[in-house]
Amino acid sequence: MRHLATAISFAAIVTATASAQNVSAGAGSKESREAIGNTGTTPPASDAPKTDANGAIPANAAEPRFKVAGGFMQQFNTGLNTGGNYAASRAYGAFSSRSRLTENMNLDVGVAYEFDHYEFHGTDFGIGSTLNTETLSVTPRFTVALDRHWAVGGAPILQISGVSEADAGQTITGGGIANFRYAFDQDHVLGLGVLAKGLLGSGVLVVPAPLVDWKVAEGLRISNIRAPEANPFVGLEIEQELDGQFDAAFGGAWQFRQSRLDDSGADANYIFQESNTAIYGRLEWHPINAFRVDFMVGSALYSRVKTLDGGGNTVTSTGSRPALLLGVFASYKF
Repeated sequence: MRHLATAISFAAIVTATASAQNVSAGAGSKESREAIGNTGTTPPASDAPKTDANGAIPANAAEPRFKVAGGFMQQFNTGLNTGGNYAASRAYGAFSSRSRLTENMNLDVGVAYEFDHYEFHGTDFGIGSTLNTETLSVTPRFTVALDRHWAVGGAPILQISGVSEADAGQTITGGGIANFRYAFDQDHVLGLGVLAKGLLGSGVLVVPAPLVDWKVAEGLRISNIRAPEANPFVGLEIEQELDGQFDAAFGGAWQFRQSRLDDSGADANYIFQESNTAIYGRLEWHPINAFRVDFMVGSALYSRVKTLDGGGNTVTSTGSRPALLLGVFASYKF
C-alpha cells in the first residue's frame, strides 16, 4: 500500500512547484490556526503591504516575501483520568511566501509540518507505549482588497496526518476558508471567517474565526494574529510592547489534532484524536525586523485523548490532569 511518506513527498513536490512558479505562501500548522491566522487578515504592521488611497498595493510592495519558521513544544508528563500518564514532544516547521497577482489581489501559499511524539505509561489505552504522528498542511490563500478598508479572502486546505505506516489515502482531509475583514486603520482591524474541513473517518469540523487586531493603548493591543508563525495555538492574546526589542503576551488557545493509525491488524485505520485548551505566557524577542524568537510557558487544560474506529466512532476516551507546557519558536523573513 502507498504509505504516508509517499503522500508527504508528493505534497512537498506540489508546494515546491508552486514556489518555483512564484505564487507565494502563508503559514499555519493546524486547521484551527489556518482559520484565524490565514483568513484574509491584515498582517502585523511590520509585514503589511501599504496601500494607496484607493486600496491598491503599490508596485514597490509587489516583490515576493518569504518566511521560514520552526519551533518545539514540550507537554510534560501528566496523569490520565482512567489511570496511567502521558507526555508529548512536538516539533514544528513552516515555510511561506507571498506575491501579487493584480493591484488588489495577493496569493499566499503556505506549507507547515508538525511531528508529535507521545509516550504512554501505565495505561491500556490501546495504542502502545509510544506513538509518532506527522502532519503536513498546504494552504493557498487569495486575498482581495476591495478598497482601503475592506478585504475578502478564501483558501482551499489540504492536510495529511498519520503515522508513517498509515495508508496514504486514509490520511488526507480537505476543506476551505472564507472570510472578510475591515480595517478602520492600520492599528484597528476586525473581521470574521469560517473554516469547514473534513475529519478523518467522517464528519466536518466547522470553526468560526473572528479576527481581532486592536490597539488599546500605546504599546498595548489585543490580537489573535501576532503569535509565532509555527505556533499551533489558536486563541486570543493581550500583548504589551516592553521596549524596541521585546514584547510580552498572555493568551488562551484551543488545540485539536487527528492522526490516522496503522493500516494493518485488528485496529486497522483507527484514528488518534487529542484536544485541549492552553493558557500561556509568551516573551517575544525581535533584535531585527526580519528575525524573531518567542519563548512560551503555560499549561494544557481540559485535555482529552481518544481513539476512533475507521468510521470516526469513539472506541476509547479519557481526560487528563493539567500539564506544564514549555516552548520556543523562531522565524526569519526575507
